[in-house]
Amino acid sequence: MRILVKLIIIFSLLISSVQAVTFDVLVLPSDLLNSKENYYGFDEVSEIFASDIIHDFNSSNGKISAPGLYDVKTKLNQSNNLKNLTSTVLQKFNNTNSVDYKALKEISSSFSCNSVLLISSSVITNKNSLKRSIWEILEISTAFNISYPYRLDTSIVLIDTVNDIVMWSNHYSTKIGANDNSFEAKNYAQANEVLGKIRLYSKNIIAKSVSQNIILRFFPKSVRTINKEINNSDGGALKFDKTIPRSPQESSQDEQFFGDMLYEI
Repeated sequence: MRILVKLIIIFSLLISSVQAVTFDVLVLPSDLLNSKENYYGFDEVSEIFASDIIHDFNSSNGKISAPGLYDVKTKLNQSNNLKNLTSTVLQKFNNTNSVDYKALKEISSSFSCNSVLLISSSVITNKNSLKRSIWEILEISTAFNISYPYRLDTSIVLIDTVNDIVMWSNHYSTKIGANDNSFEAKNYAQANEVLGKIRLYSKNIIAKSVSQNIILRFFPKSVRTINKEINNSDGGALKFDKTIPRSPQESSQDEQFFGDMLYEI
């Protein structure tokens, strides 16, 4: 009888240890260490996306854990070397979409993480390839009454810092502005309305897509696809005219790409 009880206890411990597997991911938005210099004092878009993704990670029933942005900033501010290294890595990724694997290995090790999620978001126009923040574009458009077709482009990459490889990546692009290409805010209330639509885009599109696809990378058999019809928005300060992003630009033919679909956890 005692042997049977011991076997049951050992079996239970083995099951609980398997179920308790959690992957720690350090989420680093490119604007993490930038001061909020925009006129409105709003969070930068990459930070908004990062916060929602972190929330979804930490709500994944223990599958993925990620430190909050406040905790990440606090730790970085405690070490000038680590802060400067992180700032350099994020600027490089934001400007060129290139990844410094060696530096990321050191940064992730400081947070006891084996994976890093890099997020960069900026706005460009058809007239100019210069990357700007969405709030800078909003200020310029409002002040000079400029109407260009603006697009909000976001690049997100998941790095395995142990093996120095890209586990998953994607590019998101959506039109911002009304149907006549106007994108302006004459007062704070109108600007805050734009912020609300950005947060809606972040929570319902970016965060869900990213978190679900990354969970699928770590736990391929833990999700199943569901059919979901997505309708385009008609007008408003932000138009979600492309909610399903394209596949990663770089992927080997032998690699199984799970796609950017919607899943049920």
